[in-house]
Amino acid sequence: MTFESPDQWHAPATYWFWHRIPTADEIREQLDTLAAAGFKSFQIQTRLSFPLEEYLGPRYLAACRLAADEAASRGLMLGIYDEYNWLSGHAGGRTVDGRDELRERHMFCTTGEPVGEFAECTVDEIRAKDVDYLLEPGKNWVFSGGLVRWDEWEIVAALAHPAGDIDSEHSITDVTEHAQLMESGESGCRVRVPVEALAGQSAVTVFVAARCASSRMINYLLPEAAERFLEVGYQPYAEAFGEHLGTTVSYVFFDQPHGCFFDWRQRRAHVDSSLMFAPTIVPDDRRVLLSLAREVGPLTAAWRCEFFERYSAVGIDAFFGTLSKWCVEHAVALSGHEVLGYVSSWNPADTIITEDPRTNFGTDYFGLDRWRDITAVDARNEHPQISAKFGDSVARSNGRSGCLVEQYFARTETGSHFAAGRWELTLGQLRDQTVRHHLLGARQLLMHAFWLTDGYEGDELFTNPRFDFAPGVNFEPWFAYHRAFAEESGRLSEFLDGTQPLDEIAVLYPLRTSWAEGPTHPYGDHTAFWTEYLARAGHDFHLVDERDLRAGRVADRYRTLVLPGVSVVQDDNTIDALAEFTHGGGALLASGPVPHATQTQGTDNRVSRRMRELLSGPRARHWPGIPSPAAVESHLDRSLGGHVEVDCDGAVWSRRALDAEGTRIALFNDDDRERAVHVRPSQLPAQVTRWRPESGVVEAPFEIDGSLRLSLAPGELACWQLTHGTRTVPAPLIMDRGWVLTVGAAGQPVDVDRGWEQQGWNEYSGIGEYQNTFALTAEALAWPDWELLLPVVHTSAEAEINGQTVGRWGWAPFRCDVASSTLRPGRNELRIRVASTAANHYYAGTRHQAGPADPSGLAATPRLRPRLAGYSDRPERGAGTR
Repeated sequence: MTFESPDQWHAPATYWFWHRIPTADEIREQLDTLAAAGFKSFQIQTRLSFPLEEYLGPRYLAACRLAADEAASRGLMLGIYDEYNWLSGHAGGRTVDGRDELRERHMFCTTGEPVGEFAECTVDEIRAKDVDYLLEPGKNWVFSGGLVRWDEWEIVAALAHPAGDIDSEHSITDVTEHAQLMESGESGCRVRVPVEALAGQSAVTVFVAARCASSRMINYLLPEAAERFLEVGYQPYAEAFGEHLGTTVSYVFFDQPHGCFFDWRQRRAHVDSSLMFAPTIVPDDRRVLLSLAREVGPLTAAWRCEFFERYSAVGIDAFFGTLSKWCVEHAVALSGHEVLGYVSSWNPADTIITEDPRTNFGTDYFGLDRWRDITAVDARNEHPQISAKFGDSVARSNGRSGCLVEQYFARTETGSHFAAGRWELTLGQLRDQTVRHHLLGARQLLMHAFWLTDGYEGDELFTNPRFDFAPGVNFEPWFAYHRAFAEESGRLSEFLDGTQPLDEIAVLYPLRTSWAEGPTHPYGDHTAFWTEYLARAGHDFHLVDERDLRAGRVADRYRTLVLPGVSVVQDDNTIDALAEFTHGGGALLASGPVPHATQTQGTDNRVSRRMRELLSGPRARHWPGIPSPAAVESHLDRSLGGHVEVDCDGAVWSRRALDAEGTRIALFNDDDRERAVHVRPSQLPAQVTRWRPESGVVEAPFEIDGSLRLSLAPGELACWQLTHGTRTVPAPLIMDRGWVLTVGAAGQPVDVDRGWEQQGWNEYSGIGEYQNTFALTAEALAWPDWELLLPVVHTSAEAEINGQTVGRWGWAPFRCDVASSTLRPGRNELRIRVASTAANHYYAGTRHQAGPADPSGLAATPRLRPRLAGYSDRPERGAGTR
């Protein structure tokens, strides 16, 4: 495919939510709608409203096959979404049906002190923190009967130790053989250890494990659980899709596979949740487990890293490695994403789903990605975040590039629930977020979601599709404008894909710091500062793994390396790699804590000393706290030299990358006012070509012998490739009076500088038509080109002048060229049709809209002004154009 017509891997994809089995006509009609909207691939996802007993049944699989047949006839690509609802692995409960040994198992810890002849430890009042947020529908989905029930309790370890501070590992005694399971049942267990077995210690911490007998979730640490999942969850799709597998059906997608995150009354541990359990995760020295509950002296960091390295490797290989093997055998790619700590944030230690991301495959995002063919990440809501950059980074670490970004929306209104979603989402907001994702490394957007039905008038969450992570984009009034958004997204992706990064800056992902210190450590805040600052400044950077650093791949590629709050590394070889990087001329920047411990030695004064020496070098700098942007910028000069420079005024996102002929630059004004941008080529004269993702047009090149000076309107996206007069301007027309708005049958005079929701239509969602007239003189019409500008629109619009359509927009900037031939002397008629969001219809009168009505219609005065050469997207006069 070409820039003009992006292919299936670049144009947006979407989840297709099925709330029941669709009819054959519905499948055809909805695929027609989906394709017409610019989607070129999709995944079928059954939701909680879908009857569980029909999932993977013959009628369901027949409908999936028909969808694949129809997709093939339309040139659409299909990915297999591999689960009922989400939490891949349980196959709607079929994986564990009749195979109780595959149900999820968890490990808990509890501490007791001697009382009389025994020390007793209890675990009870266990609750699934993540499932609690899903209310009754979620509990009934995850747990049979909606209740958490336990069985098969076992003692994993009993460790005697001082009740106070532990100075050394020699103060810890393994007393497991003396521990007795006194009581066990559906709600917990009680363990007793005789006082004489404690060898004089004043406390004992017991680790126990149990199977959740009522859970439909699997034990991800067991390869046989993944094999059973393939048998009952993947193989039915393979048989149903037949010859489509590997062609129309190109990949499989997993979604947030994880055991539940359980809390319990007695938890006073360093790890803030239960851990998935299998005997293979137990260290040879069981005393290591005590570090998960508390500090154990100088070996604390070493023991925690030892445990989580084993824990993550067992889970990643057992589940994802098994899925990968099946995909290779069936000629389909493996994609999907795990639970990500950084969703909706720049901070990798943030905790949307669990308070401790380590409990889910150890936060080893780079290690997990080696089993994928297509990297995928999660993104929530419409604000800037690190997801796409993280996805692209782990992909590049594993020999690929780019990522698929699943974009969903959660409600943030006080008194509502996150699952009620964002019906007030505008197409412009979606577009802005998608552009940011592309500039940060996304190859494709995966929309959450295109819906079979918009549900019913009730207020039930999850089971009523209406409030199951809205919006259903095809039920938004602005959906008719979606195709333009989809085409722009695909073209921007095509423009950026296949380029080579500048490799200016590397930011080390602090994996072992995460393992040793947990999410409360400042590494999260420091990583958030560096990644957001570098992204907003337009610097080319990637997160890198410690394995990349030790293998020399950082020294070979990057000029600057950042350590964001890194306090624990693997061993001396990592320090050696840092020294090699700096001795080769690389700049080493660090903020917050610096390495003082290793996985092999624990706290190590020698490591601290070596780091102080490295950070005192001429091209190194350490800030104890989070530095200011100005302080950082002064240390990046050498990293940024030799490439095309982009100077942005304010909130302009940019991405620079190399192609076979020169440099490609994408610029996006994410502000609500016009912003200036200066592009300085690295060699002059330069040939400049503009690529227009909104239309697919590649304009004729022109030559400059200086900087390229641009002015970007709010919301404007501009893509450029750089390779080795006396007439009076007519005054603009400010049309602030005389407007009539028609909603339904009747027209009514309105103010054009405030939305219709403030003028009597506070519960209306749909299309409103504004009408006005204006006059032009013959002298004014001598000017050849004009521009219509609508400064504020909620949310999509089209405009016609004298019966001729001149503009159609899904997002800002709402402006278009108007040829003088469209205008006429004297009276001219202007009509503007505006599409709002669905919020004022679906949320009106419910608890989900506690505040004022969602903005709708026009909210600023339209204007018609002469178009000037060099305005906004052209070089200014005097900028060296020829």
